[in-house]
Amino acid sequence: MKIFSERSESEDFDEEAYQKSKRGERRQAYIFLILGGLVLLDSGSPVPIPLTGLPSILLGLAIMAYGWSQWRSYQRLPLHEALQLGRLQGGRLSRTDLFLKLRLSAEKTDQLLDLLVQQGFLERVDEDLPPENEPVYRLLS
Repeated sequence: MKIFSERSESEDFDEEAYQKSKRGERRQAYIFLILGGLVLLDSGSPVPIPLTGLPSILLGLAIMAYGWSQWRSYQRLPLHEALQLGRLQGGRLSRTDLFLKLRLSAEKTDQLLDLLVQQGFLERVDEDLPPENEPVYRLLS
């Protein structure tokens, strides 16, 4: 007999699965951008792809558009994952938590924190901290 907890399985943050999906998005973006570029370059020649002319150009552009959409998905700030991480840590988040767990750059970490505060998901716990202490944020929702 399984006892259900208050937290569902979908709310837990899985760092390994998140990193794996980000690597996959980046890999797909590179592959499809390069493949689309190669199809465009080959659109005037029947060798090695027998498709030439306008259909080849449209196919190359479609492949590159998919690669671009994967790149945009890879570059998107992980709002949902940050909220999951905050819930997993008892409603508290710091810049270091986001930086290390989500493996973001310092700039993206700051952008993510600013966006979460602007959208009303986070608030600073203590405003009067000395400069050597890192601010801690409390999850509001």
